Amino acid sequence: MPLPGWLFLLALSSAFSVQANIGSELLTNSVLVKLWPFLAGVLITAVLGWWLRQQQLAKQQLQQNVLRQLLTDTSALVAIMDRDCQLLLASTALEQLTANQNICHSMYFDANAKKAAWPDIQLLLQQKNSWQGEVWWQLKTDLLAVSLTITQSDNTAWPAARYLMVAQDITERKRSDQQQLNNLTRDPLTSLPNRILVEEHLNTNIAGCTSLYPATALLLVKFNQLLGTEQSGPKQSSAQRMIEAALGLRQAIAPQYTVGRYSSDSFAILVAPHLCPLPVELTLHQLAHQILIQASQFTLPRNATAVYASIGISRFPEDGADAAEIMHSAERALQTAARSGINHFCYADSRLQQNATEYLTLQAELSKSLQNNDFIVYFQPQFSISSNRVVGYEALLRWHNPKRGIMQPQSFLPLAEQSGMIVALDRFVFLQCCHQIQHWLQIDQLRGRVALNISVQNFQQSDFIDFMNDCLLETNQHAKHFTLELDERIFQHNSELLQSRMSTLREMGFQLLLDNFGDGISSLTTLRQLPLDAVKISRSLISQMEQKEQQRNITASLIRLAGYLQLEVTASGIDSEMQAYLLHVMGCDKLQGNLFSKALPVNEIPALLARENKLLKNAVN
Repeated sequence: MPLPGWLFLLALSSAFSVQANIGSELLTNSVLVKLWPFLAGVLITAVLGWWLRQQQLAKQQLQQNVLRQLLTDTSALVAIMDRDCQLLLASTALEQLTANQNICHSMYFDANAKKAAWPDIQLLLQQKNSWQGEVWWQLKTDLLAVSLTITQSDNTAWPAARYLMVAQDITERKRSDQQQLNNLTRDPLTSLPNRILVEEHLNTNIAGCTSLYPATALLLVKFNQLLGTEQSGPKQSSAQRMIEAALGLRQAIAPQYTVGRYSSDSFAILVAPHLCPLPVELTLHQLAHQILIQASQFTLPRNATAVYASIGISRFPEDGADAAEIMHSAERALQTAARSGINHFCYADSRLQQNATEYLTLQAELSKSLQNNDFIVYFQPQFSISSNRVVGYEALLRWHNPKRGIMQPQSFLPLAEQSGMIVALDRFVFLQCCHQIQHWLQIDQLRGRVALNISVQNFQQSDFIDFMNDCLLETNQHAKHFTLELDERIFQHNSELLQSRMSTLREMGFQLLLDNFGDGISSLTTLRQLPLDAVKISRSLISQMEQKEQQRNITASLIRLAGYLQLEVTASGIDSEMQAYLLHVMGCDKLQGNLFSKALPVNEIPALLARENKLLKNAVN
């Protein structure tokens, strides 16, 4: 760049002026003569330095202008970013995209993705000076798939520019890939998962089986008259009938079940492990009946033969060790069902066939007994080893079945859970306990608290707290007389609702106890974070204590842990004196089991307390 004229004249004038002044002073001081070359050099150096800086700035400005022009002319998605991936300059195409779609001016990840991905990208940039990958940009109404290339820049003309990013829109390619994947895994007619995806889902379900949810099931459903001749005209073609059957099947069952097209004339229904609680026969039986009812509602004009369904059912692990075996078992069961007659279902395991019918009959009896109040509450005493006295009771339900006699809880409570009747039974027990405590207080025979089991379904009812409070008010009782034994499944989702509900119950005066401690997902975190007062050791640990040292060590550790957290410990299912002795040595004082007393009807409790008093008096004497 040429030196500006005014600056050149100023420098020249200054030089002559300095020379004239120095000349006049030479007559009086020769030192000034020596300063002239130095002063002139300083001035010239300053002028040259300024001129070089202007040249450098002009060069940088020229390069930036060229770069801006290139970004304006290109149709590519290009960006220049600083070291923090903040946008410095973008191509017109990218600027229009960000302006129209409101994409943030950064690396175009969302905040979480950027936080997770950026350190790895930076490491590769340091090692190889470039990174390439695929990301999704969130638009206002859609997602844009892009292929990104990020290159580290050492451009001295623009020091702030650290990275060059080039993006390519690959949305159409991704959608095409997805469509190809759908073609491989989805039935093109019904859009349901095809057999390949059904088998993959079944493998996933098998892998997801646990000790808490040990089973998963497959149902194969075949409708007749879906792939017959085209007698019914274009509107009722085989394809149309298959689509209608798929829609009807999807509507007939709950959305949590996976429905797929298994073959040209059959469908598959997958029942995940958490949907297969014991007894699994009841769930599968009800599901099969829903499908048969749906089949009867299909109509095929101009066709004399009605639509009916055949269903084959298999489950893991009884009917196979892997997906292939489970599918083969279901196919055999489907063939048997098809030979058995119209609207029929068949299990691969004949024992389940018998059990399913039995459970359905039992369910009808249970529903009728609820209306007739054919239930009674028994009380099993809880003893203190140190005092040899009754220190509480557990309320246990008995069913006086008119046809089968007195039935124990384990024979009907699983059925009540699956059918939803467990809520009514839970509430019946609590109300009966309120009345019984009222009576015991009047005759001075109440010993400690009464413990009662709370099911998951009952605890999750929106009016659970209100019902408990209303019962207490109705019977003029206080929550301090009760211990609520909470099923461990209640704690699987440690939500704010769980915390709030437990805190409310505790404030009301209820003692909260974690049931079956040591037999599931309980953890130190659960015990510390939730407002619990007590734990009950799992029966599975106690039953094996005498034979297995490992079970004794685990039980002792759990009792110590509860002690550290200041939680009361109860052990139930005590059947031998050795079990009672071991638990007493371990520090568990509150025991319950047939060794001391079985569950008793309320009219036998006074005799039990009288025997206790007699034994204590004899011991004193």
